[in-house]
Amino acid sequence: MPKSDCLVSVIAPLKNDAAIVGRFVDAITGVLEENYSYHELVLVDDGSTDETVLRVSQLLNSYQHVRLIRLTRSFGQEIAISAGLDTVIGDFVVVMVPRTDPAELVPTLVERCQGGVDMVYGVRRTRYGEPWWSRLGARAFYALANRVLRLGIKRDATHFRAMSRRAVNALVQMRDRARFLRTLSAYAGFATENVEYDPAVPSGRGHRLPFWDALRLALNIIVANSNQPLRFMTLFGVAAAFLNALYMAYILAIFLFKEDVVQGWVTQSMQSAIVNLCLFLILALLAEYIGRVLDEVRGWPLYFVAEEHQSSVAPPPGERNVVSQSERD
Repeated sequence: MPKSDCLVSVIAPLKNDAAIVGRFVDAITGVLEENYSYHELVLVDDGSTDETVLRVSQLLNSYQHVRLIRLTRSFGQEIAISAGLDTVIGDFVVVMVPRTDPAELVPTLVERCQGGVDMVYGVRRTRYGEPWWSRLGARAFYALANRVLRLGIKRDATHFRAMSRRAVNALVQMRDRARFLRTLSAYAGFATENVEYDPAVPSGRGHRLPFWDALRLALNIIVANSNQPLRFMTLFGVAAAFLNALYMAYILAIFLFKEDVVQGWVTQSMQSAIVNLCLFLILALLAEYIGRVLDEVRGWPLYFVAEEHQSSVAPPPGERNVVSQSERD
C-alpha cells in the first residue's frame, strides 16, 4: 500500500508515563512510518514527577520526527493538549492518550478526515473497569449536559480524535482557561464523525478518575460552557420571591381578619431558613461564575514551556525532517 504524502501530526500528553512511553513511541512511530511519508510525534509532558522526561530524552536518540515539549508544571491534560495544538504543523492532527488509545486506529481516523470530515473522534464502546459510581455519574452528567444544558457532547466520547488543519486553526483561537476539548469541538461546528473502539485497559484495570476530580471536571465543564445554571437560579429566585410574597399576604390577611393571633417561632424560623437557603444557593452559583470570570480577565498564558527537544536522529538522504521545521523560536 503506497504511503500518503500528507503531513500527519500526533499529539500525546504525558504524565508519569515512564513505564509505557517506550512501547507507545515504538508503536505509533511504526504506524506513522508505514502509512505516511511525512509525520511528526509531539509528546507534551504535563509536569511528570517520575522518569518520563528522562525516558523520552533517551528515545529522541533512537526515533526520527519526535519532539518533546516539557511544561513547567502540571497544567492539566486539556492544557497539555492545547500546548501541542499550538505547535503542530500537520495537514491532519491526531490527539491520543498513550495509556488507552490504540495506535493502529490512527490511519482509520485520518482517512475519514481526508474524506472531507473535519473532526473524527473516538467513542468508547464500554466503560469496562470503572466503578459503579463512575458509570452512574457519567450517565447523569451526559444527560444533564445534552438534554438540559444542550452542550452537544457525544456520550462516551474520548480525547482520541483526528482533525483537519482548519479545525485545529479554529480550536487554537479559543483560549479559555477552563477548556474541554470535546465542548470546544462542538462549539466550532465543523462536520464530525465518530468511530467506536475499545480503549486499552492497562494491567487489567480501567482508567479511573478520582471522585472529587471527576466532580470538579464536571463542574468546570458546566460553568465554562453554559449559562443555563444562572438562568435556573434566576427562575428559582423569582419563584422563591413569589412564594415569599404570597406568604406575606397570608400573614397580612391573618392579621386583618383573625382576632386572636399567636405568632409561632416555628413558622418564622422555617421562613427564614427557606429564604436563606435560596440566597445561599444563588450566591454559591454566582461565586462559581465570578471566579471563572476572574480567571479569564487576568489574561495569563495558558501554560509555560520549560524546554523543548527534538529527535537527534538524522533523516535518510533526500528525506525532509519536518520536526525541525515545526520547532518554535
